[in-house]
This record gives sequence, C-alpha cells and structure tokens, in this order.
Amino acid sequence: MQTMQQKRARYAMVEVLKLDDQSIPQKVKDEYKSYANALPAMIHMNGLGQAAAFYKAKGSVKQDKIKKGEFDKGFAYRKLYELLSGWLIQADQPYRKPENHEGSWDLMKGITQNNMHDYRLAQAEAQALMDWVKKFASAYLVESAGSGEKTVTEEE
Repeated sequence: MQTMQQKRARYAMVEVLKLDDQSIPQKVKDEYKSYANALPAMIHMNGLGQAAAFYKAKGSVKQDKIKKGEFDKGFAYRKLYELLSGWLIQADQPYRKPENHEGSWDLMKGITQNNMHDYRLAQAEAQALMDWVKKFASAYLVESAGSGEKTVTEEE
C-alpha cells in the first residue's frame, strides 16, 4: 500500500514526464517550470480558487488560431491547471465527482459547488502536490545536451 506522498509523487512524475517530449520546445518546458514554481505562492497568497481561475483563464485559448505543431502562450498554464484538476477530482480527493452529477466535472466546479472544509483540504492537497511537480519539472524538463543551437561534429 502506498502512502499519500507516494501517490502524489507518482502522479506528479507521470504528468511532468508527459512534457518531456522532443516535440515540445524547451521554451515551453521552461515556462512550465516557471509557472509551476509560482503556483504554490499564488495559492498561498490568493487561495486555491483564485489561483486555479487565473491558470484556467491564462490557459484558455482558441485552438483554431494555432497552427499544427505550434504551442500557444497558454499551453504551460493549461497543463498545470489540468494537472491540478486531474489530481483533486480523483475518487479519494476533496473534489471528486459527485455520484449524482451528470456531465463534465473539473476543479472549478469542485471549488464552486463544495463546502469550505473541502476547500481547505483541497488547498493543502494542492500545495503538497505542487512540491512534487516543482521537483520533477526541475529534474526532467531540462535541455538535453543534444538540443543546443550548435552541435559538435567529429570533423571539428
């Protein structure tokens, strides 16, 4: 049986590793790391609801305006919101989807439709999860040695 910390760590690592992809530019990965580092302070200062709403808004972009293979400015914000939402609406979390609810369910619905006790639990859980996200983003979303501008060949 895993501890809650182990479950958080596993979830954070799986989600961060989804971004460790050659098709995602290093600039986008760096933005993700920066926004991941900023999110816990924003949650602490403004609360989970305000921080989540900010990240959701910054991550909202009209997909029809983006060319295939390009990344919009809100990509990193959107991925962090999705990560947080995905964790906090799981079955053993404060904002799990109610059994009688039909339709989609996400973090913002959980925040606006639950009580203050659940809000406090979710806020503490978000902070604990983000500790892992920050660590894994710093560890895995680094520029690989072969991805720099200049590559060294055997002839040089």
